[in-house]
Amino acid sequence: MPLPFDAMRIAFIANPYAGRGRTESFFREFQNSARDQGTEVAIHWTERPGHATEIARECIGNADVVCAVGGDGTVHEVVNGLMPDPIPLVVIPKGSGNDFARLFGCPTTAEELARVLAEGMGVVVDVIDMGERYSVNSAGLGFEALVTKNSRAIHHLRGLPLYLTAVFKAMLKFECPVMNVDLADGTTIAGRRLMLSVGNGVSAGGGFHLTPDAFPDDGVLDFCIVDPIGRLQILKLLPSAIPGKHVSSPLVQMARSSAATITTPSSFHVHVDGEYIGERSTLTFKLVPRCLPVLCLGNRATRTKSPPQPILSLPR
Repeated sequence: MPLPFDAMRIAFIANPYAGRGRTESFFREFQNSARDQGTEVAIHWTERPGHATEIARECIGNADVVCAVGGDGTVHEVVNGLMPDPIPLVVIPKGSGNDFARLFGCPTTAEELARVLAEGMGVVVDVIDMGERYSVNSAGLGFEALVTKNSRAIHHLRGLPLYLTAVFKAMLKFECPVMNVDLADGTTIAGRRLMLSVGNGVSAGGGFHLTPDAFPDDGVLDFCIVDPIGRLQILKLLPSAIPGKHVSSPLVQMARSSAATITTPSSFHVHVDGEYIGERSTLTFKLVPRCLPVLCLGNRATRTKSPPQPILSLPR
């Protein structure tokens, strides 16, 4: 499919370990079409943790669109490089979880990417400002984050099987920390917790719908707070979290707020967009409403309040 545009600068930021070799053939196919139209294409391969953020910063002023090729971790790094005034983003899902990409009609082939760029349609979504970094999809505190940490040591599985294996490993040794959750309306939720999930999107961990009522463009964050429970109760509650049915459990409390501060007298494990960042004793979450333009296929369903709208005015 020839590209019906020219004079556009497109920067790809790609995780070399994502896609199992299929990414290079994707690039070759896209470049062959783009070259015929005179479109400027730059491909950047990440070399180390944090490299995608550095590359994305350099793309500001040098690219019209940035394509993040990889999983949620790659998207996380790219967005952190583009914020606070990001240029349009395209997500090409090549990771193990792809929770953020599931919110949109993301292109998976070179032909679909060409159509996304030609149509210029997309949505403008919220981003979570955590002070030390930004989050686009979710953050998890406590047990959920320990599961994420464990999953990084498992290399032979992907998606849901990977997450479940990491869950069983985390159950062997975990203590529920005391968490004080202060919401923007003055409400405080305090007590010992198994975990707390903060959702801009609906799912984490490759398909667990921990905040099933969340929308990434509704101006609020969704919180899933789980009481301390034993291993057997975890195993009983876990399957219901895949379709988001856990919200009806008396062990689970859901809340919504545009901002929150979580503190603990000890520390809790933390992951952000599926990337484990260590332990913290204080975290703040503040929503930056409708700031990130994400290009997507306009004829596919999106998990957003607003339908796709014109994002780009492409030269014809």
